[in-house]
Amino acid sequence: MAVSLITPLEPLKAMEPVAQRGTRHLKTDSSGQSFEQRLESAINNVRELEEASNKASYDLAVGNTDDLNSVMLAATKAQIAIQMTTQITTRAVNTYREIMQMNI
Repeated sequence: MAVSLITPLEPLKAMEPVAQRGTRHLKTDSSGQSFEQRLESAINNVRELEEASNKASYDLAVGNTDDLNSVMLAATKAQIAIQMTTQITTRAVNTYREIMQMNI
């Protein structure tokens, strides 16, 4: 059994709408995707990078490959993607907290 250097992300649960208020729809950007779709796509991309890194590390550990460069590249891509996701999440939470503390 291989030891994973990167902890896998937990699958996201679908968010239920709090309440249906009329026929309000999320705005879409120029590519036709809503913010929710773009966010889900970005998170899935991070998850795919992490899975590729885990597979490359496992293949190196069991001797299926000897290409250390590609293993290190996959691990670095996954690490940078996870760090960026963590920073974006932290900033979003901090921004939300600041907005909630504003006096109206």
